[in-house]
Amino acid sequence: MRYSASSRIITAFLIGLLIAVLLPMRWAGFWLLVLPFLPLIVLRPPLSWVGVSIAGLLFGLIWQGWALSLRPAVERSQAIIITGEVVSLPTETPNRQRFILAPTTLDNVNWPVPRRIRLSLYGQTPRVAAGERWQLAVRLRRPRGYFNPVRFDYERWLASEHIDATGYVVDHSSAIRLSQSQGVHDWRERVAGKIATLTPSLDQGRAILQGLVSGDRRGFSDPTWAILRATGTSHLVAISGLHIGLIAALGYWLGKISARALPQRAGQRFCAISAGLLAALGYAALSGFALPAQRALIMLSVVAIARLMGWHAPLSRVLLVAALIILMLDPAAALSAGFWLSFGAVALIIGVSRGRHGRGVQMLWRLQLTLVLGLAPLSALFFGQWSPLGLVVNLLAVPLFSLVVVPGALLASALAWLLPAAAGIALTGLGFAIERLLDGGQWLLDSGMGSVAITTTDPLTLLLAALGVGWWILPAGTPLRGLSPVLMLPLLAGSPASLPHASARITWLEVGQGNSVVIETRTQVQVVDTGPSWRSGGSAAAFTLVPFLRNHGINAVDRLTITHGDNDHRGGLPALAEALAIGRIDRGEPLDDAPRSQPCHRGQHWSVDGVDFAYLWPPRGHTFQGNNASCVLLISTAGARVLLTGDIEHEVEREIAARLERPVDVLEAAHHGSATSTSAALLTAAQPQRVIISAGYRNPYGMPHAAVLRRVRCHGAVVNDLGRVGAVTLRLDAHGIQSPRAARRDTRRLLNESPQQGRFQNGEEIHYHQRFVRNAPTEAKQITCGN
Repeated sequence: MRYSASSRIITAFLIGLLIAVLLPMRWAGFWLLVLPFLPLIVLRPPLSWVGVSIAGLLFGLIWQGWALSLRPAVERSQAIIITGEVVSLPTETPNRQRFILAPTTLDNVNWPVPRRIRLSLYGQTPRVAAGERWQLAVRLRRPRGYFNPVRFDYERWLASEHIDATGYVVDHSSAIRLSQSQGVHDWRERVAGKIATLTPSLDQGRAILQGLVSGDRRGFSDPTWAILRATGTSHLVAISGLHIGLIAALGYWLGKISARALPQRAGQRFCAISAGLLAALGYAALSGFALPAQRALIMLSVVAIARLMGWHAPLSRVLLVAALIILMLDPAAALSAGFWLSFGAVALIIGVSRGRHGRGVQMLWRLQLTLVLGLAPLSALFFGQWSPLGLVVNLLAVPLFSLVVVPGALLASALAWLLPAAAGIALTGLGFAIERLLDGGQWLLDSGMGSVAITTTDPLTLLLAALGVGWWILPAGTPLRGLSPVLMLPLLAGSPASLPHASARITWLEVGQGNSVVIETRTQVQVVDTGPSWRSGGSAAAFTLVPFLRNHGINAVDRLTITHGDNDHRGGLPALAEALAIGRIDRGEPLDDAPRSQPCHRGQHWSVDGVDFAYLWPPRGHTFQGNNASCVLLISTAGARVLLTGDIEHEVEREIAARLERPVDVLEAAHHGSATSTSAALLTAAQPQRVIISAGYRNPYGMPHAAVLRRVRCHGAVVNDLGRVGAVTLRLDAHGIQSPRAARRDTRRLLNESPQQGRFQNGEEIHYHQRFVRNAPTEAKQITCGN
């Protein structure tokens, strides 16, 4: 088989597999319609690659079906007894230990055994360590997260890490340690601990050394991550392709020197390549066989085998074979940014090196420029930012880390048990140098030289940028090659299209059991509520609201309304205020962390960019507290009206209903769908076409209440339950409600949880269908519409 033909077949298979993993589920029906007719196409030889693509598609679908079958069926009220090994370095906060368990048995259920489970243990006892085996009583959940239009998809990350369930330990007293720490992960823990012992005077320098040697990045602070991202040097502290390749090269060199005594050249080559592979294998093991390290090891193994067998295949085909092996072993790898960045970087290096000559700094500059520009589309897609500063910083940092820091840290760590004093001096010196580099990075950030936010990632812009990259790596002399950066300008310098005058875009974010709404007009942004904060110190604002705003190029909030003082509405205020500038703050109740905020009251109204806003509640000088003190906001354009209700209850809803002059198009169900709200009186007066319910998935309060769902359905409104369908976005203009979108329903992939997964309260399913079924469990004893 010719090279070109084999490459086409591999590429066709990969295309089909990638479609199976990456295609949004809303397009799945298309494949069901097309598949029965595809054999007719495959029979034609010129289109035989179509059949190979279908084989890749079916392989990807079958593999994902198998992965989905490993997830827990439902959340149970009883604990599950599980036995397994701790396969990660546990992270600790004052009130929680979090670790990944590779289970071997699930004792009291008839479920398939998940590959890996992410567990939380609240409290500091018992102490869990890497490499230990435990028997634990846990409550498991399906791997589900908030589904919002932000770049980080928690469910996608879980799937790419082979985590089939999450959960928490429910009975500490019954936990049994079955064996002490052992194996690779115990080794990693010991190495990281030894580095900490030998470098007591260091802070982030010690943390980065631990990350480089053992893959332990638990000590990295948020400022350190900010510096690494802004300077484009995050790849230097991740044990992946660069580091595995570096250690393999060192092993190859040492093996080559050691094998010079052998008489045959083939034996020398075998020893050198084997030594390189063993060195790479050892370093990958030291990282805990993290998935990026596994991918790098597979790529390196393909190259090594090709060289040992005497195959003179082009590097481009070797890259295709490596991608094929990785994706056949783990199709979910296509969901991770690391997969695309690794293969993208190698492909760019191959492309820019082919047919070009250069030495030293000239070639290094050319490679660095190609990588910084060429990886910009992927950085924009996955991280929403691009670091032009990395072009200069990496010219210094890559040789320094490759030739000094990484080899020095590994050598010093290896000597730590034989010559601890000398190892401590070496590690301290390296760590001190790293901290000075971080100081320099911080100075660059303080000077305003950091990463550039990229907010225009529509398909056309990304396609143009990809074409520009491809044109750039073509051989010198290609006509108009110098204009290739022009194709990248819309990505690197573009900004989101502004809304037309007299229109607004409203997004209800999924923040769990809480509320957060972003209202965008042509020139301003208003936010209503910030979602909850949690005992761990985090908040939904930091996890969802702030990333959403930044992804949309929003650096300031012109007006913030905190409907009332409950944590699920105001908990994220400190995180929002720290991240973005806030103009005016309105509130329904006094806020300790916003002393300059102003009370909202009925009669306040204002217009922004042709969109009208008015508070309908509470009355001026009111004495209401709690839920009924909520600010109620009406948003109006010439063709549509939206009513945001906070947590008001029936008595206030009757007041609102009496004052509504005409119906609204969209109603936010008050108090997250509680039985005390969304009364028939308000629904009759508002006559909404759509009702938004901001209730957390499987929340402990039984929201939304089945009676509320019944009332809404009986009034003919469409229900958008954020806990099921994810964030909801719609646009208001003179023609009404335009382009309603539900994130989970419209953009989820097969490995994301389905919106049809119910809430399973008290073992009974909540009924969500448009039509009522009289015998549905939660409605069996309720009056149906019209009775």
